[in-house]
Amino acid sequence: MMGPVEAYQYLVEEISDPRVADWPMMASPFPVLLILLAYLLFVLQLGPRYMRDRPPYDLYNFMKAYNVTVAICSATVFYGLLTSGFTTNLSWGCEPVDYSLNPEAISMARWVWWIMLLKIAELGDTVIFVLRKKYNQCSFLHIYHHVTTVSLAWIACKYAPGGMWTFIMMPNCLVHVIMYTYYLLACLGPRIQRKIAPWKPYLTMLQLIQFVVMVIHTSQALLPSCEPRMKPLAYIYMSNVVVIFYMFWDFYKKAYLSKKAV
Repeated sequence: MMGPVEAYQYLVEEISDPRVADWPMMASPFPVLLILLAYLLFVLQLGPRYMRDRPPYDLYNFMKAYNVTVAICSATVFYGLLTSGFTTNLSWGCEPVDYSLNPEAISMARWVWWIMLLKIAELGDTVIFVLRKKYNQCSFLHIYHHVTTVSLAWIACKYAPGGMWTFIMMPNCLVHVIMYTYYLLACLGPRIQRKIAPWKPYLTMLQLIQFVVMVIHTSQALLPSCEPRMKPLAYIYMSNVVVIFYMFWDFYKKAYLSKKAV
């Protein structure tokens, strides 16, 4: 039996990818944990308290720039992941992580690190909601999804920044290109909002389809011959996606199907 110190050293130093150990925020989980704690403290306590006696901020210009930036960054990361192996030697099947110093393997690891930074930046969604006093959008689903996405992105970069584990990031990037383009259009005024409103349910459906693709692809890791060391990562990831899928499906039913039934 290992004590807490030995367990920490084993998890953070011994079984992690040594190539990323000296990259920013990758030496230990504490920087990302502090970011997530600050995020939760702001959106659940400090932000609403600060906004209590203030009118909502008009952030439309900032939101336009933010949505354009996230959409472009998501497309860039998608292209980076795609061209760091999937257009050359990686298949859609069970592909082990290449932990070598091969330039393509290093490039893939760096794009996984960038996607972690992108997911941290996307915490800004909730900050914007709070500053605009859109508290109804700060749902448990929204906050849980953001926190777990950042956490899983850090775990992927720390332990498996390559192989089959990067495939599931590409559909996520594509969905986010579409999502943030939609959010950008929604910032352009009531006339555009009315035109794009019928497409909003399809965004949630697209996310649900994305989760199904992710679970199906990751399930390959449960085969005895596929990634023997990564079984715990597969269980952690798949269980979280199943929980997220359930919450998104519940939201979809309440927001859209129940309205059709009335």
